[in-house]
Amino acid sequence: MSGRAAEAGRCGGRFVLHRFNGAEVYRIASADIWVSVAEGSEGPVTLWFEILADSDGARRCEDTADLGMAPSAEVGIELPDVDVDALVGRELVLPGVRSDDEDSCMSLLYYCEHQPLRDNRITVVSRDGDRFWLRWTAVTEDVNYYDGSKPPTRVEIEGAFLFKRASG
Repeated sequence: MSGRAAEAGRCGGRFVLHRFNGAEVYRIASADIWVSVAEGSEGPVTLWFEILADSDGARRCEDTADLGMAPSAEVGIELPDVDVDALVGRELVLPGVRSDDEDSCMSLLYYCEHQPLRDNRITVVSRDGDRFWLRWTAVTEDVNYYDGSKPPTRVEIEGAFLFKRASG
């Protein structure tokens, strides 16, 4: 088994793009959580979620099948502080930007291009050591039509995220 395939097996879960023409379903290659603290800051911290889908064995829609892409996403949620032991059961919400003209560096989906993720809802379902099982939903512009001509794509992620220690 390749290194990426082995990691996907350890992560568990799936990354789904519910598009206008069907669902694209991916296994998870990697999924991480970490806390970022601005150096010398006593202010808020940012809880980051990053995920990368595995391009191997993906079920894609007809219009994107030949591209061979796999999505990735990241969301940073500012909080007054983070108690890792109190995350289970929490729902974290980040509405994201209102329009594509706004800066969206705190919530992005990457496919062929990067685009803002909106209405992010991340529920921390359970924990096993440094692995947290999450349900993450969001919406974004279609991943193959960047002109607004297609309905928004619903993003649905469910899987194990590895908590990495604080960076700053």
